[in-house]
Amino acid sequence: MSWWDEAALDRARWGTLVAAALDRVVAALDRGRFPHAILMVGPPGLGRELLAVETAVLMTCDGAAKPWSSSGCADRVRRGLHPDVVGVFPQGPAQLIKIAQVREVVDSAAGRPFEGQSRVWIFDGAEAGRFGAEAANAFLKTLEEPPAHVRFLLLAANPSAVLATVRSRCQTLTLPGPVAVAHALGDEIRPELMAAAGSGSDSDINELAGQVEATLNAAFAGEVQDLLRLSLAAADEIPTFEVIAAVAVEMAGQEQDPDRAAELVRLAADLLATDRRARGLNLNPSRQLVSCLMRWQRELDVSA
Repeated sequence: MSWWDEAALDRARWGTLVAAALDRVVAALDRGRFPHAILMVGPPGLGRELLAVETAVLMTCDGAAKPWSSSGCADRVRRGLHPDVVGVFPQGPAQLIKIAQVREVVDSAAGRPFEGQSRVWIFDGAEAGRFGAEAANAFLKTLEEPPAHVRFLLLAANPSAVLATVRSRCQTLTLPGPVAVAHALGDEIRPELMAAAGSGSDSDINELAGQVEATLNAAFAGEVQDLLRLSLAAADEIPTFEVIAAVAVEMAGQEQDPDRAAELVRLAADLLATDRRARGLNLNPSRQLVSCLMRWQRELDVSA
């Protein structure tokens, strides 16, 4: 299996946001009271994947007594190469966890760990829209009473969207929400740009910020053309990636819909990561910006 992209597992970005949850994991392990199944709740791509992988390190690797332990075992878990840590990802056009995948987990769970302390399965997307009743029903008995060496980590953005039969068999570990993540991302953006995102002055940056806000709102309604124009809208001296990210963070902090807030934060995170990569590799910034915005729009379409 392979894990998520590097941005989702970026410790420098998400480490502080998952630190409290990891401390709870360590405390439970120290007391010998770590549950057999945890529902990890948080927006996708904003730290929950990092939490799942680092939890798997703690449960699998000898000597991993505290977060961020370094060893050959830990490195293999983080790279998705450890035989005792398995990811279960939605498949096909409908992006569903299928009953065949669940049956494979159930059949494998009785087997002892190959080399680690535990066997860990990470389910990426436990909501009913991805983990339907048929697959869930095939999983319930094993989820409720797994062998002592087995642990399940189920990821979800919205616990109320998880089937009650699944949710009741897990303990819940909740990460910071989109607004908290937005504040953390705001630290990566220059203060004057964050101020510009919410101000009403007539500077070039504020003019662009207003255009960005209108364009992102339109994107939620399926409008694509204005996203394409954003890369051409700013003068060369304006840090377009940062401005768009600042506006997205500001909008996320004010957004009442948690799903939209999470999408705006995800866009800001991707923009900042893409900007760093483009500068580090001397890539064409306009092309990278278009690619970033279009990827975000496509994923909005999929989630819709």
